[in-house]
Amino acid sequence: MREYMRDSDVRRYRHTFDSDRVVVDTTVNLPEKPRWDSFENNHFAMRRRLVGIWLRATNLLITRTRAGKRLAKIKWRLKQEGIRNRADCRRLVIEDWKNA
Repeated sequence: MREYMRDSDVRRYRHTFDSDRVVVDTTVNLPEKPRWDSFENNHFAMRRRLVGIWLRATNLLITRTRAGKRLAKIKWRLKQEGIRNRADCRRLVIEDWKNA
């Protein structure tokens, strides 16, 4: 008699898996919606990313500022020397190299 009871219990609680059926109840309204933020718990990565953005912007600003100042000096020198064409500019560069 016990063997029959055991067999009936095993058959009654047998697991069945069906790939077409969802096991989790999908009608539940969760108070917290899932977020897919890769930086959510990684504060170091967030700070490193922000520092990288700031560094790129700062380097661009410094480069443009230096280039602008250098261009202004070159234009002032060309105007002061009265350079009008490429040959005059070539002569000026050769003289500058000799003086340096």
